Amino acid sequence: MTSRERMATAMRLKQPDRVPVMCQPSIGFLLRQNPDVSPLDLWYDQSVYAETLCHITQRFGFDGVLTSMIGNVPLDEEATANIDLGWREGPRVTFKNGDVTVFCQNDLPRHVYADHPLPDIGDFDVDSIPESVQFQPVSNDLNAFVSGDPQERVRVISEIRRRVGPDMSVHGELYSPFDHFIELFGTENALIALLTEPEKSLQIMTRFAQAIARFAHEQIDAGVDAMKLSSPWTGQKFVSLDLYRQLVVPPQKLLSDACRERGVPIYCHTCGALDDRLEAVIDSGYSGLECLDPPPLGNVRLENAIGRVGDRAFIKGNVDPVNILLNGTVEQVVDDVRQRLDIGMQAPGFILSTACAIAPETPPQNLLALSETVHEFGRY
Repeated sequence: MTSRERMATAMRLKQPDRVPVMCQPSIGFLLRQNPDVSPLDLWYDQSVYAETLCHITQRFGFDGVLTSMIGNVPLDEEATANIDLGWREGPRVTFKNGDVTVFCQNDLPRHVYADHPLPDIGDFDVDSIPESVQFQPVSNDLNAFVSGDPQERVRVISEIRRRVGPDMSVHGELYSPFDHFIELFGTENALIALLTEPEKSLQIMTRFAQAIARFAHEQIDAGVDAMKLSSPWTGQKFVSLDLYRQLVVPPQKLLSDACRERGVPIYCHTCGALDDRLEAVIDSGYSGLECLDPPPLGNVRLENAIGRVGDRAFIKGNVDPVNILLNGTVEQVVDDVRQRLDIGMQAPGFILSTACAIAPETPPQNLLALSETVHEFGRY
């Protein structure tokens, strides 16, 4: 089987020739493994990002490549006041409005607003939400703005496909309506609004979902084989199971439906504690589930997850990226991966992955050991 066929088979709950392996490299790991690449170029130049991501995917023998920064616009030089290339953490860009972004050499960029007034949900006009995605809320106060040009919005997908060829699985990425909701109102206000303004909160997230669904169709039309929905705020440490079902699931189901109607699998990425809502996540219509952070990072044990939802959705996980891959020895990585394989191969669709992204300072020999172990011991 080709990597693309192997991934497609597992994501449709059928048995491939071996377990696919596909980990998500963090921006920091991409930079640490490619020290000649400027953090500015990685963020703003889609060609540089595509080349760097494909290099990592091929170097470590992954069966798929996850394209997380899709359609990023170039740096607006007219809005830029100063670029300090000698800043200790990485290039520091000061914008004319007073905002500052530090493009770290080993992490995501860190953005600080000079002035960031947050709207009040009671006064907010739902109809003011654009019909198309304007940005992806990558992290707290960090937005990756998406081009308004239809071709530029998805050009990176085409570039990645050209670089890896027809035999590699290429995945797109969306950020959940709940992430957009939190970015709009701020974390504290957004979580409070779920309790004080549940109906309007749902209306807002539904409107976001409609825009995100259009972005999903754009990526699918560009040729992605699967879609990841990043939804890190929906773990049980942030939202109760009842609120999750009532307010978070309905908008997300619009997205899973948008992908399924085009025949493309969609999987949910949720970090941290998730044990109380595995079934609720799959009930949202997802084809698969990613992360399943094991203790102590989260509270999901692979054997338990497979027993509960492994016959309904593919599972992508769940090697501990910190205690095993970052801080462990090669021997510990091999031992842990073999344990994951012994458990995961009991399910009809299992993809070996780090539970979350590869940490920036992860030793490359540990990641190579992970991949090589799957290639050797992951055959059915």
